[in-house]
Amino acid sequence: MTPFGLFLENIRRSRQLQQKQLAADLGVQACYISSLEKGRKAPPSKKVLERLIAALDLNEEEQTLLWESVEQSELSFKLPGNMILAEYQLISRLKQQLGRLSQEQITIMLNVLALNTTSNKQTKTRRMNM
Repeated sequence: MTPFGLFLENIRRSRQLQQKQLAADLGVQACYISSLEKGRKAPPSKKVLERLIAALDLNEEEQTLLWESVEQSELSFKLPGNMILAEYQLISRLKQQLGRLSQEQITIMLNVLALNTTSNKQTKTRRMNM
């Protein structure tokens, strides 16, 4: 299951809708909704997502969660052109480990990445106070 699939299933159930009902509202097949929820298909196009927002009457917070889950569930992405060699090496090593990482390893990596965010915020604050 993907973050988008989990979000879709949870929001559909919270609206007490069957997959068939949601599929009819979106103009798609119920098996497509099932495939999305199980993560067998990538998140749908922006057009379908906008129909989903309308069909489920998502509020602002739910829409934010929807778009975050879509981003987290993308099966492919384009690397930025300004990466340094070490970043390419990191991405390559990470790709080799995907699907085999422990929760502890993931937590450590997220904490390391959060250090950069915290450091950037502190630098900006220092510059503003000068």
